[in-house]
Amino acid sequence: MDPLDKALIVVCLFGGFALALPWMAWVRLKKLEIKHGSKLLVRGITGAQAARIILLRGQIEEVGVDETSFAFTDFYSAYEPAIKLSPAVYQGGRLFDVARAARLAGHALQHRDCKLGSLAAWDSFMILWGNAWPILFVMTLAARGRFLFALAGFSLLAGSLTVAHLLKHTHIQDAARRGRKELEEAKLLDGHPKEEIEAAFLAARMDHLALPYSKTWWGMLFNPKA
Repeated sequence: MDPLDKALIVVCLFGGFALALPWMAWVRLKKLEIKHGSKLLVRGITGAQAARIILLRGQIEEVGVDETSFAFTDFYSAYEPAIKLSPAVYQGGRLFDVARAARLAGHALQHRDCKLGSLAAWDSFMILWGNAWPILFVMTLAARGRFLFALAGFSLLAGSLTVAHLLKHTHIQDAARRGRKELEEAKLLDGHPKEEIEAAFLAARMDHLALPYSKTWWGMLFNPKA
């Protein structure tokens, strides 16, 4: 086989992995939900209350905690500023709900310390990409002429966006760490074994990686409860 063809195949495989990564994150998230997702927080607070407690401890009372039912929920808006929670997380008393809210409150702490990137805009773009790439892929398959080159170009685009998404994910990890630290210092996670806490905050991070799958028309088509 020609070396160029081999390189193109490697690029296409890289693109395939990049496209599969959000789905793999979603599968990991669902496994965590099945194993630990039903556990209620021992301290008996909701996601909204947890977020407000973290904001108060961080002395950033100007940030609101709002309930919203829009399709794109559970994010921190640095422009309002406010934390936008879905009804399930806002009112939820599960450990997983509190961890998700804590991660978002962690973004407010990042904003306070001037260490926050444009996450909401980027996440919206990745959701748009997740909805658009199956259509672009079909168009690529229909391309005439140098099909392998067209597929390699599509794969490079997919891989580049996924790498950028992974780089943005470092902000998610830091926010989850900050939110967890505040809850632990407030003794709000007491009563839960370390395994349950780790699973909840891992799920809060997987939410972000899974966005290009979980918030798409085709993700919801195959998984209506996603």
